[in-house]
Amino acid sequence: MRKQLTLLMIPLLALAACGGGGSDGGGTVVPPPIDTPGPTPSPTTTPVPFPTPTPAPGDFLTAAASLYATLPDIAACQPGVLKPAVTQQLLQTLNAVRALHRLPPATYSAADEPGAQQSALMQAANAQLSHTPPTSWRCYTAAGAAASGSSNLYGGTGAGLGFYTDEQIVAGWLTEVQNIVAENVGHRRWLLDPFLGSVAYGRVAGRYQTSSRADAAAIKVFDTAGPAGPTGPLPDYVAYPFEDYPARLFDPSALLSFGVISNKTSKWGNSNVDFSGAAITVRARGGAMLTVSRITYDTQGYGLPNNLQFAVSGLQANTVYDVTIDRVNVGGTQRSYNYFFRIVP
Repeated sequence: MRKQLTLLMIPLLALAACGGGGSDGGGTVVPPPIDTPGPTPSPTTTPVPFPTPTPAPGDFLTAAASLYATLPDIAACQPGVLKPAVTQQLLQTLNAVRALHRLPPATYSAADEPGAQQSALMQAANAQLSHTPPTSWRCYTAAGAAASGSSNLYGGTGAGLGFYTDEQIVAGWLTEVQNIVAENVGHRRWLLDPFLGSVAYGRVAGRYQTSSRADAAAIKVFDTAGPAGPTGPLPDYVAYPFEDYPARLFDPSALLSFGVISNKTSKWGNSNVDFSGAAITVRARGGAMLTVSRITYDTQGYGLPNNLQFAVSGLQANTVYDVTIDRVNVGGTQRSYNYFFRIVP
């Protein structure tokens, strides 16, 4: 049976354990783990199976092989080694996304890459995603398990599995449209964490068993050996989408989100934001007001420890939308925020 790409987040890590699939492909996502301190959710103990996919075109094995300096061998529990150009491009993609939100760039922690690669191998070898993989898993390593607990995860397996670029994987983590944890944008929050200092990336893609395919990726977003963030000045808030935003990094069915950076020196100083009285208005510039629904908020530690998320009906490409978020209580002071976005080709 063919199975599709899946996303799993870390426990307020990045998706309870893993993170997204391609922006134009299927998959499932579970919220990342929560970076303590902060309210910690009940851990996900049951690995998440991959859903049945729609066959995707392309020469999967050839494209997969092009990623590696040393090819992985899933059957032999060999994770392989990614080409430096692949990890460099992944970091460039991440930082290009962060720049869209006026966020400082992250650095790359090469010391954490072997653990991330072993995490990806474990997810691929077991055709499941878990932030807390059991020692009974095939290809289990302590380093891979540790990385699984602090990473956004992605994975898929099956004879019809198509190849997803690393940018598509990042887009899946951003849009969250395949997240099996309803109304959770934890993967996105980790990638857009203002205090993100460094990341490491692992990906294992290749032949699975005899005649099938497997692909899994992990991006480690906290507890890295690299420098802590932020690495530059911070804006006053993080909104998704924001200003002119590439269509390839957005999905019309995606939840929009907003977080306040009230304290630019302490991550956990940003849990003093209360959205309970907030009023959200989204209007096409020079036109009608749009319907806003599915409004939720929290102060959990998925990246920035405050988050307001909501759905907007009827969004169109190449249209400027003005967003106003009134009555936000920040440390006892009521504030209002205004920004715009436009989805562009």
